[in-house]
Amino acid sequence: MLLGLLAGGFGDTAKAQDLQGLLDQGSANLQVFALDTERGLQTNSLLNPNNRVARLSQGQTELEARLDLKLSLNAFELSVKPRARFEWFRFGNGKPETHLEAWLNQGTVTLYPAQSLTLSAGRDILTWGPSNFRSPSNPIYFENGRIIPLRELRGVDMAQATWAPSQALSVSLMHQWGDGRGGWQWDRDDGFRALTLLKVDYTADVYVASVNASKRWAHERPRFGAFAQATVNEALLVYAEAGLRQGTPALYPEPRPTPVGGAFVPRHAADGRLFYSALVGGGYTLNSGHTVSLEYLANNEGYRWADEARYFDIAARASALLSAPSLDAPLAGQTLGTALNNGLALLGRHYLFLQVQNNPADAGPIWQLRYSLNLVDGSGQASAYGEWHVWERLAFFAVGVLHHGSPRSEFNALQSRSILVGAKGYVL
Repeated sequence: MLLGLLAGGFGDTAKAQDLQGLLDQGSANLQVFALDTERGLQTNSLLNPNNRVARLSQGQTELEARLDLKLSLNAFELSVKPRARFEWFRFGNGKPETHLEAWLNQGTVTLYPAQSLTLSAGRDILTWGPSNFRSPSNPIYFENGRIIPLRELRGVDMAQATWAPSQALSVSLMHQWGDGRGGWQWDRDDGFRALTLLKVDYTADVYVASVNASKRWAHERPRFGAFAQATVNEALLVYAEAGLRQGTPALYPEPRPTPVGGAFVPRHAADGRLFYSALVGGGYTLNSGHTVSLEYLANNEGYRWADEARYFDIAARASALLSAPSLDAPLAGQTLGTALNNGLALLGRHYLFLQVQNNPADAGPIWQLRYSLNLVDGSGQASAYGEWHVWERLAFFAVGVLHHGSPRSEFNALQSRSILVGAKGYVL
């Protein structure tokens, strides 16, 4: 429609006025990103010797366009967010690779048939909860996308109905039939399983509470989630968030009489053990407007100390077999690939997370400092983000990340550092 207006080929004045009135109820936003990332890979990594398993790029240059289109009428809303990205990966002495991708990250149709009822279908990002480190109550996005503000989460294919009988209470029923990678995935054997979720939210003056129950249409049992937050005063916000399920498909290391000394098996796939992930935290706003957030996460799905030791013992043997000519090298490579994709969102069980950010209303750059600590193996990740608006339609940004810990630790197993610098322009 925008291109049609620019072309000016309407002829009929009344039609042009109708179209102009329609455009007045819509919006368009186009951002263009150009960024470069350099990584310091661990040369002695037990999980990725000589970068032969994970094949992480040492350098990565990206150009990305993000177009947001929205049309809002009285009982109808259409939102479309297509994306396009060009990537150039550099592998040190290896041959560089390029990748060009275009996709629809979000695209939803929303209807309002009644004042208390909302219906939507399409591709969308469904996040909730106050937590910064992870979102334990969300069965789709445990990684909530808040650690790296520049990166977008992938939308999922879904349909949702929300009934709000009052301003304080809402009930939502959602069904996810795809992971946002295209095609109808209901019957495809690609590892995806459809999910149905029921969610109830209650909002009071200073309190917010939510509970949800979900079921993947596989052999997995139902999963339950909840979060709550309270505004204690103008400066202090406290919150908690948790998820609970019975059994887990995650892989755990077990001793086996194999050349690598073990294997990764779904130890708790069919048992009745309860697995939880629970987070408690709070945010305090200083007089300057800066906010300090502190969170603790307990995750009993992660490895115990003995499991983590066995995990790296198996990886060490597999890494040695893969580095030297051996008939067991294929098994070693397969074992390390499984270790890197063991189905666990976090390897450990106990974490601390600290975040400090400045007042967004301040003149000058926006900045955030973050630190994540694995309390079991002592490894950590520190990051700093800064964004400078140098012009009304142009901003520069940078993200620096440092990892610490032994080679047999979660955060320092694959890379030691990374730096990302770039710019974004607002075209529309």
